[in-house]
Amino acid sequence: MNKDNSSMNMDPQLALRLLADGAVLVIAGVPVGTEFGIDLCAYTIGPEFRGVKMIPPGVHYVWCASQGLYGDAAPRVGFVHFFHPNEILVREWDNDLEELRPRQIAEPEVERERIRKNLVQLEKMLAAYDYRHVCAWKDLTGSVTEPCVDRCRPTLGTIRTNVELQSCPDADRPRGEPGAASSSGSKRNAAVRLLLDESELLPNLKPVEGTAPRFSALPLRVPHDSLPADVSRHAMDCIAAVDDLIDRFGSSDALIEELQLAYVFFLVGYSVESLAHWRKLLGLLAHSEAAVSKHKLTYMKYSEVLAHQLPYLPEELMVPSPHNSVFKDVRELLVNLHEGGLSVSAERLRKRLENKLGWYFEGLLDEDPEDQPLIIELPEAQESPIGM
Repeated sequence: MNKDNSSMNMDPQLALRLLADGAVLVIAGVPVGTEFGIDLCAYTIGPEFRGVKMIPPGVHYVWCASQGLYGDAAPRVGFVHFFHPNEILVREWDNDLEELRPRQIAEPEVERERIRKNLVQLEKMLAAYDYRHVCAWKDLTGSVTEPCVDRCRPTLGTIRTNVELQSCPDADRPRGEPGAASSSGSKRNAAVRLLLDESELLPNLKPVEGTAPRFSALPLRVPHDSLPADVSRHAMDCIAAVDDLIDRFGSSDALIEELQLAYVFFLVGYSVESLAHWRKLLGLLAHSEAAVSKHKLTYMKYSEVLAHQLPYLPEELMVPSPHNSVFKDVRELLVNLHEGGLSVSAERLRKRLENKLGWYFEGLLDEDPEDQPLIIELPEAQESPIGM
C-alpha cells in the first residue's frame, strides 16, 4: 500500500498510454511489512504486493528497508536503474543481506516474457507509479542519461546509506608529501586545505571494492603544489579549480547530470558519500566570480538545478545560519552570480529560496566586513626632552 493515502486522480487517456508504454518492476519474496519505495513514492509491502507498473521511462531509484522485531526500520538499501518503455525488470529478496538483488535463475529472459504474456493477470498485484510526484522527480533528474547512471552507480549495483570501509595496509598509509616537514610553505598550504576540505582530517579508509558510488574525482580548491603567494588567490576565487572541473567532465551537461544523480542518491537512498560529493561540487562552483563570467551557460543551468534541489535539504541544513556551510556557499554563489553577469539567474534562485525555505539574504551585495582591509591606529610617538 502507498503510505500517502490521499487519492490519485489521473486522466483516463494518460492512464491507458502509461499502461501501454510504462515500464514494470516485479519483486518477489519481500517480507510483509517491509518498507519499499521508488523515487519519491513510498509503500509498505502487503501480502499481495508484487511491484510497480506504469513507471515512466528514465532514471529511477528503488529501495527497501527491512523491519526489525520491534518495528524499527533498517537503513535503506537500493539501486538505480534507467528504465526503457515497456521494460520489465525483475528483482528478488535476499534473505541473508535483506535487500533486493537480480533474479537468480538460469533463464531470466524466459521469465520476463512469461510475465509479459500474463501481465493482465498480474496487474492487480502491481501498484501504479504515483504520478503526483512525477513532475518533481523530472525536475530533480531531468538531465540524467543512461551512460551517467552506468558510470556512477557502484560496481556491485547496491547503494547503501554508508559504504563498507576497510583500513589501508600500513604500507599504503599516507605519510605526507616529501619535504613537507621542512617546508613552512607546505605547512601553510596544508593548513589552508584542512580549512577548505574537512575530509582531510578523517583517517585514511577506503571503500570495500564495488560498494561505493563511482563519482568523478574533483580538483582541490588549493592545489597541492601551490606557491605560498597563490594560496590566498585560490582560496578567494577558485577559477583554476572550476576550469579543471569542467575540463574533467568535458561539458556542462555531463557535470549537471552527475550533480543531479548524486543528489537523488542522497535524497532517496540517504547515501552519505553522495551528499559529500554534492557539497564538494557546491563548494567549488560557489566560490568563483571569474568562473561565472567565463562559464555563463554552466552557471545558468546550475542555478536552475539548485532551485529544485535545495528545498529537499534535511532539516539540519535548512537553518539560515552562519554555521550552515550550505547556506554560506549558496549566499556566496548568489553574490558571484550577480557580479559575474547573471543577475536574472541569481534573483530567480533567491526568490525561490525565500518562498520555499525562508532564506533571506539581506545586504547581499554589501561588502563583507571580513573582506575589507584592517586599519590599525598606531599610538603617537612621544617626544623625548633634549638632553635626556
